[in-house]
Amino acid sequence: MDTSEHPLSIGVFCGASAGRSPRYAEVAAELGTRIAARGHRLVYGAGGVGMMGEVARAAAAGGAPILGVIPEFLRTREMGDELPPQELVLTTDLLQRKRIMIDSADAFVALPGGYGTLDEILEVVSMAALGQRVGPLVLVDVEGDWDPLRRLVEGLLRRGFVRDAGLVRVAADPDQALDLVAAARTGALAGAFDAGV
Repeated sequence: MDTSEHPLSIGVFCGASAGRSPRYAEVAAELGTRIAARGHRLVYGAGGVGMMGEVARAAAAGGAPILGVIPEFLRTREMGDELPPQELVLTTDLLQRKRIMIDSADAFVALPGGYGTLDEILEVVSMAALGQRVGPLVLVDVEGDWDPLRRLVEGLLRRGFVRDAGLVRVAADPDQALDLVAAARTGALAGAFDAGV
């Protein structure tokens, strides 16, 4: 276990699907492995399938503590999926799940996902943009997944609808993402995450 940095609770947003490329599962497992190796805790959506399951199983294999947060209706529907050992919080709905995940994490790393992942990402970015206390967020690019979002945010900036496109940061791999959120938490990236640090 690498204890050279302060342990953090890392909120991970990602798909309950594995995606079409095997690279998604590989990167998800790599993120879980790196979270554990750095001595961090995983906070995630408590799914045992898709990319969520890959992150959680790899984090658990490395000895990371895990907090899983899931609405009761989803847990009931997904009872057949196998979860690694974790503290499990059942919520009444998706909004409560998101609130608990955000409140329980020091920083966030997002992998590709669907509507739920986009919702979680935009919630954190919106909070940071409005000056709310929220940890930094970094998106991990697997296969150009975040290029459309980056173009959208740059367009919003050009048209005067957002002030800081730097709140949407993209890393090439899980290690770089964890380096970026750790640096942001310690103030080494002053200006990059002003509202969120």
